[in-house]
Amino acid sequence: MKSREIKGNPKRNLWTIREELVQAIKELDFFSTNESSSIDFYSDNDLITALEESNHFDVTQTFEYSEKAKPKKAAIEVKNGLSYPRSKSVSKNALNKADYKCEINCDHPTFRRRNSPLNYTEPHHIVPMSKQDYFENSLDVEENIISLCCNCHKQIHLGKGFEDMLRKIYAERKDVLKKAGIEILLEDLILFYKMEGN
Repeated sequence: MKSREIKGNPKRNLWTIREELVQAIKELDFFSTNESSSIDFYSDNDLITALEESNHFDVTQTFEYSEKAKPKKAAIEVKNGLSYPRSKSVSKNALNKADYKCEINCDHPTFRRRNSPLNYTEPHHIVPMSKQDYFENSLDVEENIISLCCNCHKQIHLGKGFEDMLRKIYAERKDVLKKAGIEILLEDLILFYKMEGN
């Protein structure tokens, strides 16, 4: 672990932790509290895996958006650059808000989770977490996370037609995103996805 000064900001340091150490810390559960949902994840795949392995999904609890901007958490340096944390509890809230249905089309087929009576859907950050540096406020908020079936989640990352999906999502969420302090034009959102082959 080492620290280096962030360019242009001599009062801030960026701590670098080797990826192996980050993984070891996660495996040892070294920094967590008793509340397992407070653990942060640094990749979408790790987050989805943690949700799959989770044995606590509250079927009765309802969730409403706070519609308030939240401060972004500090990034850590991992093997491929900087990464921002993703909260399992925030993702669970977003899936709950969508009633564990695909928000592209609630009639899309899905299946039941092994560990609960709920449908299996995956959380997806509308504005990608990899673009957190462009925003003053956190992107890891329920307002920026949608519930997708497996097929739609793969399509939005890898398939053709992702622009139409983004148009639909943006039309439904742009006002909620704005209330959460995330302002972005549709054209910029589409460009983010094209830049990364997201």
